[in-house]
Amino acid sequence: MNFLITGGAGYIGSHIGELLLKNKHNVRIYDDFSNGLHRRIKDLFTDVINANILDENNLDAAMANIDVVIHLAGKKAVGESVKFPVKYYENNVIGSKKVLDSMRRNGVKKIIFSSTAVVYLPNQDGIFSESDHLGASSPYGENKIEVENILSEYCKNYQLSSFSLRYFNVVGASTPQLSDNSIENLVPKVFKALKNEIQPEIYGNDYPTKDGTCIRDYIHISDLSDLHLELINKFNIGENQIFNIGSDSGYSVKEVFETIDRTCGLVTNPKVVGRRSGDVPKLVANISKVLALTKWQPKRTLQEMVKSAWEGWQFSMGDDL
Repeated sequence: MNFLITGGAGYIGSHIGELLLKNKHNVRIYDDFSNGLHRRIKDLFTDVINANILDENNLDAAMANIDVVIHLAGKKAVGESVKFPVKYYENNVIGSKKVLDSMRRNGVKKIIFSSTAVVYLPNQDGIFSESDHLGASSPYGENKIEVENILSEYCKNYQLSSFSLRYFNVVGASTPQLSDNSIENLVPKVFKALKNEIQPEIYGNDYPTKDGTCIRDYIHISDLSDLHLELINKFNIGENQIFNIGSDSGYSVKEVFETIDRTCGLVTNPKVVGRRSGDVPKLVANISKVLALTKWQPKRTLQEMVKSAWEGWQFSMGDDL
């Protein structure tokens, strides 16, 4: 099959692309490199288009002979989205609509969209199912909800087929070359602090959890990539299917720090600071819906996630971010 991956030089996109290549599929990368990295695609992908998803002419050229679009391009920093809501709306909502319109013009019928767990309103037990109430606390989350709704309308009205995958916290690397450099994510954020000789921070230790720190669901990037391979033969015509993508397990922030120390031989010695606005005590995925559709199971442990993330960080040194 022929795949177009928007944001394909990004952390998640490059991993999915690598796995598709290993399974004898053809992969076209589409990225403007505002966040993506050349080191992730060097010597791996040969079909690369350097362009923004707002560029309709380049999008149309990229859609030639494509069977499935994997749409990851967009802005993703929650805090930045609050500062620049118009920029985020343009990139994430208008850009996604341009991708869908280009698909229609070029007869491409299948798309996998990267959504997020931040679309959920808090609930009592902190375990979230796809049917739970939505209500984002940031423009970034609002963007994802809006695109999910647009996808549903396009599927119904134009007979497209889509998956919206609500990622929880993605960690690790299949190879050091493809590692995560995002300082928005906890594990690379800790590595960056240590590199700069800054004490890492824990935002609050007075939550109603087992050790007072927030609990989150972490999934290895290779497990997430494996799922995409499972889904490419599961599309339903005219339907946007929505799934949580996590490990079905929760780890506290303190447990993550302890795992980093134990696995990487580091002394993180985090300091506790005040809570961040919008943080909920617990955010864990109920993944029973996707398990019922596929044979997929998340396999990698938190220790494997941290170990591979550390190897990737040492390879890239955070790309000096």
